[in-house]
Amino acid sequence: MNLNLDNYYSVEANKEYMSVSQFKNFKLCEAKAMYDLENDFQEEKQSFLEGQLFEALVSGDANLFKAQHPELLSTRGATAGQIKSEFKKVINASEKFNDQVFFRDIIDRCEKQIVLTGEIKGIKVKCMLDLFDKKANSIYDIKCMKDFKEQWNKDEKAYMPWYYTYGYVLQLAVYREIVRQNFGEPKEIGLIAATKEEIPDIQALSFDSSLLDLELEQFKNDIERYDKIKKGIEEPVACTLCSYCKEHKVIDSFKEVK
Repeated sequence: MNLNLDNYYSVEANKEYMSVSQFKNFKLCEAKAMYDLENDFQEEKQSFLEGQLFEALVSGDANLFKAQHPELLSTRGATAGQIKSEFKKVINASEKFNDQVFFRDIIDRCEKQIVLTGEIKGIKVKCMLDLFDKKANSIYDIKCMKDFKEQWNKDEKAYMPWYYTYGYVLQLAVYREIVRQNFGEPKEIGLIAATKEEIPDIQALSFDSSLLDLELEQFKNDIERYDKIKKGIEEPVACTLCSYCKEHKVIDSFKEVK
């Protein structure tokens, strides 16, 4: 199928293509990822909605986004029609972000929400670039974070920078590969971000090619198994720890403790 903004998140697209977000879901729990895929389950978490709002405020059509998400708006009193106070930190973050000439220069010269497809290990992969400077062949991703503190990484069993723990380096590594397949080697790959703290912080990060190479290898190592699970060739493994696994847990024997 030919992907565009309208069908990018559709069931058909998610079944035909692997994406970074889908890959990360499989990594967390294969059983839950397959359940979500088969039942078109899309959990719109508060943080996801806040991230979309932030992107609309800094690089998109904020008025259109608010029209599409009336749940963002107050319906009572003097604030009727305005964004609810619970999203004030996102607005503050966007204002701090927009004050940066460096960030505005990037946004102004870039195309927004560019859908691309490619293949990795013979498997179809899709991605949507937040910002793409087609003339310079450069990729930029936008994030709105709670803060920039190190986060516990359960795979590494250590505190690591937020951009590793949340898989954003992996994301940029895959984006780089898909852009490379479509347009050649990207010139610049950047992550630009602001925080939802009382006083918002900002960061602009780029990543060494060797770091992106390592993350892409991780993607390549696991994508074939996840693709086989999607196709019913292999059975998904339950993590036993997530809400889905606990909800569907069945006990049929004692587990011996030694």
